Amino acid sequence: MPSVAFEPQIVPDPPVWPQSVVTVVGNPKAGSRTAAAAASVAELLASELGTPYRIDELVDLVTLAPAIFQGDQAGEEDQAALEHAIDLVSSASVIVVATPVYKGSYTGLLKSFLDILRPQAMGGAVVVPVTVSAAPSHKLLADQHLRPVLAELGASVPVPGVILEERDLEDLQVVLSTWIRNNAGIVQATTIALQPVAEPTPAK
Repeated sequence: MPSVAFEPQIVPDPPVWPQSVVTVVGNPKAGSRTAAAAASVAELLASELGTPYRIDELVDLVTLAPAIFQGDQAGEEDQAALEHAIDLVSSASVIVVATPVYKGSYTGLLKSFLDILRPQAMGGAVVVPVTVSAAPSHKLLADQHLRPVLAELGASVPVPGVILEERDLEDLQVVLSTWIRNNAGIVQATTIALQPVAEPTPAK
């Protein structure tokens, strides 16, 4: 019986995940401590995951408020900045989403941004919530309210959020070190598991 020759299949090497850590800050005040805390979380997480941290991948929603709330009435430059932020978030593999606790929940600015994202915009992404509260009694509320919305957008939230009180911001690196040590490996494993499997390419 004649033998049948099969062409060997070449499977490309998988990319390293995550490729970057995108940060979204929902504090309506410019230069907020929430933004500083979120940047610290993203930078430490990126370092632990072996991926670059880029400051231009921090989306501070207060700078996008005109386009978020005015829609088509906003200027072209504001609309273009918002579209860029949406594309950045929609293509990310890891997203740090940060908010202060306002009235027992996350901010309306953050909710308004999440509302304009397309369905499943965060599908395939791991999201790490970061919340900053003034009082211990409120510290868990924003995280609890935020997670169902993130799930609705397709996000995977496999680790506890970074739950901060304002007093934690004075010694933030110490507070974050334990969280990073306990959760960075889970974040990386989940990002890898969520990536689509590359199709083998027939040899020529």
